[in-house]
This record gives sequence, structure tokens and C-alpha cells, in this order.
Amino acid sequence: MLGVDVVGVERLRVALERSPGLEARLFTEQERLYCRSHRDRAVSFAGTLAAKEAVIKACRLGPLVAWARRIEIERASSGVPHARISWEGAQQEIEVSISHDAGIAVAIAMRL
Repeated sequence: MLGVDVVGVERLRVALERSPGLEARLFTEQERLYCRSHRDRAVSFAGTLAAKEAVIKACRLGPLVAWARRIEIERASSGVPHARISWEGAQQEIEVSISHDAGIAVAIAMRL
């Protein structure tokens, strides 16, 4: 099953500025550390959010608010992302790919 999602960088930037608690509600601590380490953190947050939404669609999980902190987008030392879903003591890994261009972040997730 495949899932794809797009996120507008500026739209997310404005949302994060207007609602300071949104970052903690949508992203895990590791994701926040990763995204904050980049020059333009909104670009990284947008890619990470698009990946989470793509995972939700690929796995048919339900609303983002229920899954945002149970899905973590991790990066290998090479920078390659993958997703880890955690629920009720179980975990599942999902392959993801993230890309950015012209103010848009896009991600695709594939459940094997």
C-alpha cells in the first residue's frame, strides 16, 4: 500500500509561529531536534509532517492528531528517512521518501 502527502512550507511555518504548542503536538523530541538543526527548520518540519501523513495513508491509520506522536520519522546516518510506528507496545517500520521543491514538501510511504 502506498501513501503520499504534500505540505506547503510557508503554511506550516505560519501555523507553527501562531501556535507555539503545535510543534510539540505534531513532532517527537527527536524530530524536533533534527528539524531545528537545519538552517530553515520549516522546510524540515514540512517534510517530516508530509512523511507522517503519507504513513497514515499507507497504513490507513486514521487522523493525524491520534497518530502524530506515535509515528516517528527517523534518519539513518546517511540522511535516508524511515518511519517507526509505535502502538500498544508494538512497532512497525515503514519506508518513506521525502523531497522539497518550490516551497512544497512531498513524501511517499510504502507499507510492504
